[in-house]
Amino acid sequence: MDAYLSWKYLHILMFVFWVGTDMGVFLSCKKATDPKVPIDARFMLLHMALRIELLPRTMWKMALPLGVALARELELIELSTINYLLIWAFSIAWWCLSVSSAWHYDKPIGHTLGKYNNIVTGIVGTVLIIIAGTSLMGNGPFAADASWLAWKVGIYGLINLAIVAMLYVFDPMGIEFGRLAVEGSTPEIESNITTIMNRATVTIWGTYVLIFVVGFIATTKII
Repeated sequence: MDAYLSWKYLHILMFVFWVGTDMGVFLSCKKATDPKVPIDARFMLLHMALRIELLPRTMWKMALPLGVALARELELIELSTINYLLIWAFSIAWWCLSVSSAWHYDKPIGHTLGKYNNIVTGIVGTVLIIIAGTSLMGNGPFAADASWLAWKVGIYGLINLAIVAMLYVFDPMGIEFGRLAVEGSTPEIESNITTIMNRATVTIWGTYVLIFVVGFIATTKII
């Protein structure tokens, strides 16, 4: 029970630091797109946002092994020690790839790592959705009386796909801010920046809704 409570506490902290800090990232990015703000300040806001974003990026990756640890303690999934450790090792490697791409966002290596990260994230999301679906049909690894867990895992998989979409939509922002630094503020550049931010906002808030749904299902086990 002590181990279970410890994992549960870490799981709660993961959700808090994921959504809470990501909201700070969103607001900073949103303000950075305001043409009324001096250009130097806009670049500072964007840089700060991308540095703060390392924390929700970490929590997003740790949701996988922490969730597995919690399910294992509740005996809702049968998992050997080796497979359990492999999941942790994969999650840490996935986190390293993701953080490295974000840390070097303004360098070519960052863009390359980002592409690989999106591929891995897409695969993770797809695999988790398949696992959840097979469990709901009675052929998956989760306990038959824990359909809520299958829904939680499936929606977490969907969150990963939503984040890939968000990163894809937001990626052109770097190009436009590069133009802003060289050409200064122009109606065309500001219009492009606003359009990119508006599109990204849809995916960002969609992700928040999915995270809230996952938290609700995990807490109430209503499904």
